[in-house]
Amino acid sequence: MNETPNLDIAAARYVLGTATPEEIEALSGSVSGQVTAASLDALGVPLPSNDQAAWTLLELHISAIAHGRVQPEEGLRLVIEEVFRPAGLSRRSRYRLGDSHGIDRLVALQDVYDDMRRSERRSNTPDRRQTQVDGQVTLAAMEWMATNAS
Repeated sequence: MNETPNLDIAAARYVLGTATPEEIEALSGSVSGQVTAASLDALGVPLPSNDQAAWTLLELHISAIAHGRVQPEEGLRLVIEEVFRPAGLSRRSRYRLGDSHGIDRLVALQDVYDDMRRSERRSNTPDRRQTQVDGQVTLAAMEWMATNAS
């Protein structure tokens, strides 16, 4: 059974170029996949700016981490792959990657996960830091939500 996509989330993903075929179909109102201003108006869905799309998807994914709906590492991967890179947040950073949207701690922790995976491949053993880093990601997500959630 297919779920109907949340149209605000679908519109945000569409703006950032990460919408699924199902989301594009829902936004276009047809299988043609042509998303137009008219199709969005008919659905009552505003097309967000790049920045609005980033905030919408950041809240979606960071909330999922903070509330335990997704594993911290997977949620953080989604933040990076669906928001940080497509929205070009590295170009908007001032001092640390992600600081323009308050995700600099999370971006730094993604680097820790990357280091852990490289270490695991070299040593062929699980990295002992997993639980600690997962906890740090969850805490950072909860703090981000307290500061930024709408």
